[in-house]
Amino acid sequence: MNGEQLYRSSAFAKKAGVSVRTLQFYDKSGVLSPSSRTASGHRLYREADLAKLQHILALKFLGFSLAELKSLRQMEPQQFGAALVVQKQMLLERRAHLDAVLHAIEKAEKLVPSNDGPALADALTNLIEVMHMELKPSWVAAYLTPDERQTMRQIATESYSPQALQTLVKQPFVEETGRLYRQFREELKRLCEAGVDPGSPEAQSLARQLMELNARRSQGDPEITAGMKRAWTALNALPAAQQPAMYAMSTEEQSFIREASMIMYRDRR
Repeated sequence: MNGEQLYRSSAFAKKAGVSVRTLQFYDKSGVLSPSSRTASGHRLYREADLAKLQHILALKFLGFSLAELKSLRQMEPQQFGAALVVQKQMLLERRAHLDAVLHAIEKAEKLVPSNDGPALADALTNLIEVMHMELKPSWVAAYLTPDERQTMRQIATESYSPQALQTLVKQPFVEETGRLYRQFREELKRLCEAGVDPGSPEAQSLARQLMELNARRSQGDPEITAGMKRAWTALNALPAAQQPAMYAMSTEEQSFIREASMIMYRDRR
């Protein structure tokens, strides 16, 4: 590498302020691979890898998942900028939620010295409600019209068991799942328009993203998995005009991701 200084894992980890185990994990996950290796297989990093790692650590700090880190590293600047805007909005919503919780705590604190039982009970009840309130309004309203929200509620009610619905409602940061799904849809549309082969590395990466999204949603719960399948069937059975734009897929897109997924599962055997 033209005399450029190379660092072994331990030295590079110390320079970057991370653990060697983190470097090993990022390498195995495909997020950050070393520039080269020694004859005995030890990882070697260079200065340019430090900038890449700092980029990754910054994105991780902003709340992006491992799957997102891999896709974001390959995005065009415009796509990357759009992802940051969505992430910023999600963080602002979380901050608003935390502000509401803190306000409720302060209100309860002020009532403790007064020994006003009924008022304190009301304040504590309000605190519990605020801490468990569902973070939906802004990001859902931005992508689903009132009619579309009603359609999705009806599909969910008819597709999931009561137990599965209760589990889904309790899942934290649901808005992040929506953001990940939108990124998946954008990439699916791009690959279809570009005529990419379903067996290509790009298409297989997208199929894995969908698998990870489904796993994130179901969390290994067979009732949720069954409900997801029923909901997907019900959604696609709707007339095109009634399908929420956020979830609607063209025939070409459905065929593409179905074939890519079949190839992925076949190769995993």
